[in-house]
Amino acid sequence: MQEGYSGGSFEASYARLGARLERKTRGWRCDSDMRGVNSEHLQEGGLRVDSHEVGEARIKEMTAGVAKYMRGERELYFRHSEALTAEWKAAIGGYFHQELLGNIRTVILQGARIPPPPFYTEAKKLSGGRFPDFVHMASITYLDVIVFHDEIKQRTLFHGLVHAAQMAFLGFERYVDLYVRGFAKNRSWLAIALEDQAYKLDARFANDPTRVFSVENEIKLWAEEGRFDS
Repeated sequence: MQEGYSGGSFEASYARLGARLERKTRGWRCDSDMRGVNSEHLQEGGLRVDSHEVGEARIKEMTAGVAKYMRGERELYFRHSEALTAEWKAAIGGYFHQELLGNIRTVILQGARIPPPPFYTEAKKLSGGRFPDFVHMASITYLDVIVFHDEIKQRTLFHGLVHAAQMAFLGFERYVDLYVRGFAKNRSWLAIALEDQAYKLDARFANDPTRVFSVENEIKLWAEEGRFDS
């Protein structure tokens, strides 16, 4: 429904974004063992975690690093973003508040990929490899900006919007704190309660799009039951 940048008024903007992503990606390898990762990036906002128990001081350090990364990426992509189209709003509007949908921005990367975050290699180590390669993910949500690889698909958009709704309801700082604590506790990206809920809700949506439900109510219920703390 929404086209990627291919010309017109977005041509120069997209070219500048592509050049910045190329600079950020240069020096990284995204294979399974990540040998040869640019160590300079690990020192700049890296988590520096190990395979042992993660203490409270380290949790706070990790949380600050992730929050800084997400804010920085949001600023990078926001200036190249577009509002959610009317077609997409109509397709999923019943599940989300209109205010949220009105604030969401989208970017479609074509011929470029989201580079690994500064904490990527150490997160892989902490999780025993159970941390995703960002370059292979369909989309990533940076606060109110959802960045897609190649195209927007309905289920992928829904998943990204669940994360945006979680941040809006919980607050960004609380969201990041819960995300990091969930990862440090479970040592698995998919076991983080925030991700678990997003995947459960996007599967529910995909299985029967005619049965509309309130995503915010689902988030509120999980928060009241303390399920995000697990």
